[in-house]
Amino acid sequence: MVDSKSVISLSPDAKVSIIAAMLKHPDDLSNLAGIRQKLVREKAIVDQQLKIGVQNQLEEAREALDILGTTKEQVLGIRSNMKNIDSLCKDARGLISDYPRLRKISQTHQNFVSTQNLVNNFQELHQDLDRVKNMLRDDKKNILGPAPNLLFVHHQLYKLEQLRDSTLHMAQDEPLDVKVTLKQYFGRLDQVIEEFENYLWELARNMIKLIKNSQGSVIVRLIKIIESEESADAKSVATKTERRASHQGFGKKVEKPPRASKSLRSKFFDVLHEEVARKFEPLMDNVDKEPLECLEATEFVFPDLALVYDDLVPRSPSNYKIFPFFVLEYHRHVYELANKIVHSPDLDGARILHLLRWVREYYASMNHQLGVTEELLEPQLLDGNEQGLLDEYLKLVRSNLIKWVNNMMATATAEFTERKGPLETDSDQLYHMQTASLMFEMINQQVGIASDSQQGKVVEQVIGECVEVIKDYQRKWKALFVSESKKLMDSPETAPGGLAEYIVAATNDQIKCAEYTDAVLQRLENDSLVRSSKIIDVLRERLNSAMDEFFDVATMGANSILDLVFNDVAEPLSRLYTSDWYDVEKDLMGSVVATLKDYCDDFRAHLNDYMFNKLVDWMLERLFIAQIDALRNKGVKLKAASCEENLRKDRRAVFNFFIKYKSMDDLEQDFDAIEKIHRLVCSSKRTTYLEFFALKKIYHDLPLTLVSDLLNRRDDLDKSSVKEIMEPINERFKDADPIDASRSPTIFSKCKQ
Repeated sequence: MVDSKSVISLSPDAKVSIIAAMLKHPDDLSNLAGIRQKLVREKAIVDQQLKIGVQNQLEEAREALDILGTTKEQVLGIRSNMKNIDSLCKDARGLISDYPRLRKISQTHQNFVSTQNLVNNFQELHQDLDRVKNMLRDDKKNILGPAPNLLFVHHQLYKLEQLRDSTLHMAQDEPLDVKVTLKQYFGRLDQVIEEFENYLWELARNMIKLIKNSQGSVIVRLIKIIESEESADAKSVATKTERRASHQGFGKKVEKPPRASKSLRSKFFDVLHEEVARKFEPLMDNVDKEPLECLEATEFVFPDLALVYDDLVPRSPSNYKIFPFFVLEYHRHVYELANKIVHSPDLDGARILHLLRWVREYYASMNHQLGVTEELLEPQLLDGNEQGLLDEYLKLVRSNLIKWVNNMMATATAEFTERKGPLETDSDQLYHMQTASLMFEMINQQVGIASDSQQGKVVEQVIGECVEVIKDYQRKWKALFVSESKKLMDSPETAPGGLAEYIVAATNDQIKCAEYTDAVLQRLENDSLVRSSKIIDVLRERLNSAMDEFFDVATMGANSILDLVFNDVAEPLSRLYTSDWYDVEKDLMGSVVATLKDYCDDFRAHLNDYMFNKLVDWMLERLFIAQIDALRNKGVKLKAASCEENLRKDRRAVFNFFIKYKSMDDLEQDFDAIEKIHRLVCSSKRTTYLEFFALKKIYHDLPLTLVSDLLNRRDDLDKSSVKEIMEPINERFKDADPIDASRSPTIFSKCKQ
């Protein structure tokens, strides 16, 4: 059933399509009231949710407006306070005597302190470098270790870099020998910085291993360092911009030391690119010798990407887009590997099939495991040569499908005929035999490959082959239903038990197959290429025909079940209306209903709801037919004194049983024919013709021979009385066609003629 939330925004045509999908079969109209009630309930739920959502939005908007008003008042208060402070500062300058002199003395003191700090830093430079180098050496001992000193080492080096940059900046107007001396003095710092950056890139190359080794904190520190350096680069660029602006006459001169941009983020992604390429190098080198093995050896792609998504993405800034980067890097190397396999001179049919299947599985795994759709993966695998591969593959489709389905049916046939083990159940406790899902797994795979070929002719051919295999599958199940039912009824003592349950499972599978076929059709109709081509009508006709046939097979399965059920109750049904029927203690109809109840309890729990409702309808009809046919059996004697009460008792027993499964209105309509027959049986000689005419008027195909047989079995009518009643009837209907072609056949067309 379509969610009413999504239906609200649909166009009228779309809504009509949804209603058509819900009412595919005439029998669905019987459940129209239930569908309407469900939709009304869903609409009420959506309305309530919308009401609650609107109330929440209004409350949040009201709170936001209150906060905005408070914030505005605070900003105005701050602005007023800042003006007061500025005014006080200006006033204070006038109160202090010799203010310019004091300011100059303060500036001189600051310069002295800065100079003293610079001298101290110069004196401690090599000592700091020794400490940093020792810490760096300790961390590098285990590349997959915790690296506890990483941030501290970076912080120290960053401060020393600032010292170097500021010193060289202050010496920019000094003689050349002074500049050279300073650069030599800071030469060791440059070496340690280079060593530190190399260590960072070694950590970057081992990011996946660090995650596996539960050292995610190292990655966090690594990225923090990169972000810190990127921030410093950005500030340096801003400083240069300000300096250029000042040279052009805008603002004051900016006196900040220059900094060489490191671009660690760009280098970081370059290192990751090189590391991914290194992982694929052995496969690329060996692909000519063992192409399929190399293809399967890419199984590390999905675990690696899953680790990236689960553990690396939360530790990385969102603007890094680290997951898309890794996905595309891995995919592009897979693309190169697949292309090299395609151009292999030893590519035979088996490898083509394997390659095409692997490509589908690769895309499916990307989607199911990582949520990455095929559209996001560029370039497309097998580009340019997929058509040629598909042409070769199509030659294998039919033979592979037939062979695979035959093997599957051989296993299913053995399981169905031997019936050794218990049946499997799904989440709804319905019996199944797995043939449906297994067969359509193969069909969907073939249809998927055909659809991806972007050629309507290929899709049409593959669907044609699939439908032929489906027809063979359906024929085999029909034959199994017939043969196994016959074995059980002919030799119940030698046939394995549990046939009814196995037919239930097979019937459920047929309904699943119809649903799977409809899903294939919907998939093709949603494919823009197929939908816009001329083949869509052909495909729709073929698949709809296959769906109808699945329902026919399911119907045959349900009727086979009923054959078994009524075979079990054949003996008490055959004794209806005989002397045993008048024996209160035997209660023949009660025993029949008890048997039907046992079967229905099991069917209701394990049979598809749609087929169970159908089975109940057919069971009731069969029971009525059996009762009508039993009226014509040998030994039947309809005693006027007690017949009417017994018939009423039988109807009550049947009604009370079926009311659990059918609505009152439907059941009363179903009981109309049997009630009218019973009234005919129990009518007086004077009213018999009237009862017959009332019955014949509604049930045009009522056989006159049935009426004659019923009257002859009544003990209150002799032969002359029967003749007297039948003569006007035969005269009235002697020229009438026994079956009116303009009217639908009724239950009496299925009774003995």
